[in-house]
Amino acid sequence: MLQRTIDTARFLRSDPIRTARSGRTPHRTIFTQGKSSLRYFPVPEGQTVNCPPVLISMPLINTWTVWDLLPGRSVVEGLTGAGVPVYLVDWGRAGPEDAHRPLSWYLDDVLNRLVDRAERHAAVHCGGSKLDAIGYCVGGTFLAIHASRNPERFRQAAFVCTPIDFHKSGRLATWANPETFPLDAIVAGPRNFDGWRMADSFAWLRPAGATRKWMSLWERIDRDDFPELWAALEKWSRDAVDFPGLAYREYVRQCYFDNALIAGGWVLGTQTVDLQRAKIPALAITADGDHIAPTESCAALADAWGGSVEVQTIAGGHVGVSIGSALPAALVAWSGR
Repeated sequence: MLQRTIDTARFLRSDPIRTARSGRTPHRTIFTQGKSSLRYFPVPEGQTVNCPPVLISMPLINTWTVWDLLPGRSVVEGLTGAGVPVYLVDWGRAGPEDAHRPLSWYLDDVLNRLVDRAERHAAVHCGGSKLDAIGYCVGGTFLAIHASRNPERFRQAAFVCTPIDFHKSGRLATWANPETFPLDAIVAGPRNFDGWRMADSFAWLRPAGATRKWMSLWERIDRDDFPELWAALEKWSRDAVDFPGLAYREYVRQCYFDNALIAGGWVLGTQTVDLQRAKIPALAITADGDHIAPTESCAALADAWGGSVEVQTIAGGHVGVSIGSALPAALVAWSGR
């Protein structure tokens, strides 16, 4: 035990969180729209393209690198290694000047332009196949709305840990209700919702988790791959991204307060939000240990979506599924259909 403690102290003294590196799967940025960008991950040189290209919509509230955390721990690497070209939506970082941006600007303007550029690029470099689409967490919620407004755009869609019925979001649903969550006071005036506040909120969903992460490092400090993984995850989790204020208020009000993806009545921009308009096949992948987007919330896609929906549950938590082997394998199998 003493040696384990000494090794842990030495590791932390080396400042591993600051020096951790993610996002190493070869790619390039092929288009930018404001602070958002489209990253293209080709299949490795000399390898055959086996499946249609896929567009990934990541959450607005985190950096995209959790899906390319480390070599061997990367959803993107798993897809490209299986012959699936990847286009990834990187929303960038909101600043004070973005506080006035409505949610419709991100879903109908930015996302529309990024998808359009991915389609044009794929027509030249990927044989002209119609794109598949994958959304993770709230990036999937955004994707679901976008796909319902553009029902012929994608071949099929997969939603990973994507909340749809927000009233089934466990403790988050209990906290985020109009009687106890003073939304307009928390995000008052022209300002954003601070990323560190959101990170703290998620941490308080499982207070013991903060202790557990340090214990896990101590317990596995002698495993060759674990300290590097621990440092990369810790760096990602600390790198919180602000949610643009006006967009955040609409998101919380419509999704958590009114549960509008299920109940209806949401007019986003000038169009009504109605997931029944989406007719393409969909896959909802849930994580059995997800405390942020529980299985019940994600599986509700089957009731809201206009096309056929398959629900698949894999082992892991909301973030943990992104660094295991089960998720890339499930997505590769789905992409090859």
